[in-house]
Amino acid sequence: FCKLVHLARATPTSLSFKALMLFDADIRKTFCQCTGVDISDFAWQQAQLSLSRGGLGLRSLVHHSSAAFITTVCSSGFGPSLIHHLSKLGQGGFQFFHCTS
Repeated sequence: FCKLVHLARATPTSLSFKALMLFDADIRKTFCQCTGVDISDFAWQQAQLSLSRGGLGLRSLVHHSSAAFITTVCSSGFGPSLIHHLSKLGQGGFQFFHCTS
């Protein structure tokens, strides 16, 4: 899990989306196999909530990857210029984002 969190923080979501989706699907499949329960999509969404919010803490890397990457970029010294460069390359979603220092 830690290596994929690093991937989410260090790679634009457009480049890692497929791998993160496969990982999320494997987590759900393993959960269903271990519990012997095939849960609905709604129940899986609840399981992905934190423990304090009534979930099981099985967080989705797909749902958190964009925020993780943007946070990393903004905390680096290259935030605004990197966002500008990525938006020119068509990496998507960055043209409306603004880093503040």
